[in-house]
Amino acid sequence: MTIKEEAIEVLIKKAAALFGLDPATLSENTSFEDDLHCKSVNYVQFSAALEDEFDVEVPYMEFKRKKTFGEAGDYIASLFE
Repeated sequence: MTIKEEAIEVLIKKAAALFGLDPATLSENTSFEDDLHCKSVNYVQFSAALEDEFDVEVPYMEFKRKKTFGEAGDYIASLFE
């Protein structure tokens, strides 16, 4: 499994827990704003989950610019290049 895929999996698990959703309904195309209607606190929760999982710093302002789980996964993968 790639880092991107692992990051997307972390985001799916976190979204399911935060929003009470079925993980099977979430994918790399899930939009933070359009699908989940995330607020600032949710972005912080997502970035914290990724920091815990990958032991990297995920700057909030940079992370918040990502539109989908896939974009966020690409971003996390780029931190390891």
